[in-house]
Amino acid sequence: MALQPCRTALLRSRQAARALLPCARSYTTTTATETPESFKISPSREPTTSAPRWSRTPEGMKADLQMDFAKNPRNKVWVVNNDPARLDQMYERLLGQGGSKMLPEELKWLAVTHKSFDQGRRGFNDRLALVGRMALDVEAVKGIVSKPADPKAQQTDEFNRQPFEHPKLTPVDNLNLHDARESVGKERLAALARSVGLDSTVRWKPRVVDNLESSGVEVVLTGAIMAIVGAVTLQHGGAVATQIIRERILARIPKN
Repeated sequence: MALQPCRTALLRSRQAARALLPCARSYTTTTATETPESFKISPSREPTTSAPRWSRTPEGMKADLQMDFAKNPRNKVWVVNNDPARLDQMYERLLGQGGSKMLPEELKWLAVTHKSFDQGRRGFNDRLALVGRMALDVEAVKGIVSKPADPKAQQTDEFNRQPFEHPKLTPVDNLNLHDARESVGKERLAALARSVGLDSTVRWKPRVVDNLESSGVEVVLTGAIMAIVGAVTLQHGGAVATQIIRERILARIPKN
């Protein structure tokens, strides 16, 4: 019985809300027709040039106030390649004759752009590198299992179980001795990148310009090689990418 006054008050509030609901709807539809000024795009932030994206920072991604300040001013001074001719020469050395024409202009620059360059505002090659990493691993595994079976790779089962045996399955045991990630590891891919001049064409910003090794130059070069492979895979398909990997990468990677 003590809750009866509360129920009556709640019923009256519901009836009042229902009576005011049409008014609220009409008010919403009549006043929300214009876009607030804070959401409007200023004409000055719209792109005013037709230059390709790789050569400039998009106007809409520039801040009015610079917020990145380096403790050492020398670390802010770093010059990257902007010459398309030098980039084409690197692609010719890496992919062979006609390699500079295998990819579109924007994709060629995107494949050699690290996310540290220009704060990633011109795009970066992380996703291309993931595709290239998978393609390189597959071909590396194929190269290991295509060799004759190594007797040292066979392992004895601790429960004395006898697995199914077949001559074509025996070379799979080679993976017990040889790791595919080692054959296309960071050091070997970085050495290949330097041999074709990728270190002078990749676009990135080292943490310490006086010490590129501690800034991760090998990781950047390896990612660029994998990104180029990923770009070729997406642009021309797996058959062409397989040929490029076998003839232009795996065959030229230093073994030691």
